Amino acid sequence: MKRSFKLLVAALFAATSFLSGSLLQAQDAPPGGFKNAFLNMNKSGKVALTYTRWDDQVGKGNYTLAFFWASWSDEAREELPYIQVIQKKYAGKVKVLGVTYGDEIQDSMDAIPEWGITFPSFVFVEDAVPDGQFDIDSIPLVILFGPDGKIVKRDLHGEEVEEAVQEALSN
Repeated sequence: MKRSFKLLVAALFAATSFLSGSLLQAQDAPPGGFKNAFLNMNKSGKVALTYTRWDDQVGKGNYTLAFFWASWSDEAREELPYIQVIQKKYAGKVKVLGVTYGDEIQDSMDAIPEWGITFPSFVFVEDAVPDGQFDIDSIPLVILFGPDGKIVKRDLHGEEVEEAVQEALSN
């Protein structure tokens, strides 16, 4: 039943995206294992939708800064420049991942080029919503994960983001 529902949702989403002339380029989710939709701006400036596992992106020997955001959040838009500093200044040392949360997928896709987001963003869908895992109570939420995938610091804002990254990299 759950798989049928997922297929139905995927088919409806693909059809509406096609009919609306969306920039979406969908790929089938790979078989086996838990997947999340993954949005990324490609070189041609279009937002592409692929699928990947959270565990394949976080905890792979590098620090990861996760930025939980939503297109409707003015506070997330205000936080974005601090995240972009990390992406540019610490490229190769810290991976930056967005996580859209509490947002419609098309709204997230539209916000990526509008806001100038250049890092990939997970879209947590159905039972993939990470409430229990990350204790999300507001957006934006910024969490720094260590190379082992464990949380180093959370609830970072403004200049605290870079301070936490500097501290983690110096240890």
